[in-house]
Amino acid sequence: MADRPLEGKTALITGAGRGLGREMAEALAAAGAKVALLDLDRDVLSDAAKAVEAAGGQGCALAIESDVTDRIKATAAVEEVIGKFGGLDILINDAAMGPQYFQGGGGTGPKFWEIDPELWLRVITVNSYGPQLMASVAVPHLIERGWGRVINVTTSLDTMYRRGSGAYGPSKAALEANTSIMSEDLEGTGVTANVLIPGGAANTRMIADHIVPDRASLVQPYVMRAPAVWLSSAASDGINGRRFVAALWDEDLPIDERIEQAGASVAWSQLPSRAIRPAGTTALD
Repeated sequence: MADRPLEGKTALITGAGRGLGREMAEALAAAGAKVALLDLDRDVLSDAAKAVEAAGGQGCALAIESDVTDRIKATAAVEEVIGKFGGLDILINDAAMGPQYFQGGGGTGPKFWEIDPELWLRVITVNSYGPQLMASVAVPHLIERGWGRVINVTTSLDTMYRRGSGAYGPSKAALEANTSIMSEDLEGTGVTANVLIPGGAANTRMIADHIVPDRASLVQPYVMRAPAVWLSSAASDGINGRRFVAALWDEDLPIDERIEQAGASVAWSQLPSRAIRPAGTTALD
């Protein structure tokens, strides 16, 4: 049981077809959870589901092609997970449209008045409204069970106001603030809401190859695995309204020191994230 702390738990992870979402899906499955993977891309979703079953065993994965911004589809996805696995315990909101939608060939973004208004709205909708919608659908079930987790993937605090990031930074700032509200509303229910970020520019499609050719210099997605499992488990009972930097999560440290090193209060009641960023990483993640 020690090496499968999520035995008997069920998780729904959005944006699970690739990148950070896929890493967390594989990690939670390896830790014993049943995992529903939600994504828009059928091809990557199928591959990810196979990898999750390889990590957690046959039958532990459920692939759902869906849109986190569609209320009917979001509701149907949660109902499908509950119908398939008998319940839902963990929601990880990772689906997002990244800064690559605003970056030019040199890595610079347009001025705010130059951005296509429809693109701005779509990014805000996916990155801010999507997690709100998924949580609003899933949380009543979690509260009814008396235990649950909402984990929102935002970004480094200074990326939220980074010049040239278009709607990406503001959309993640909104999600960060909303996580604080979620955590307060959930206090005393047995359900918690926290933030998990990579801790720097991550080696995903959000960072184009021409912007950072040396992919080894980026934060690798696997850093999300251990803190995601811990946040999803009973070991994190009582942890609510916190943000954790995955790149600073050190499994060799005692848990209290680990939490102190990687964690802080959610939103802006902390030192700027640049003060705790690992050497060699950048703000954009």
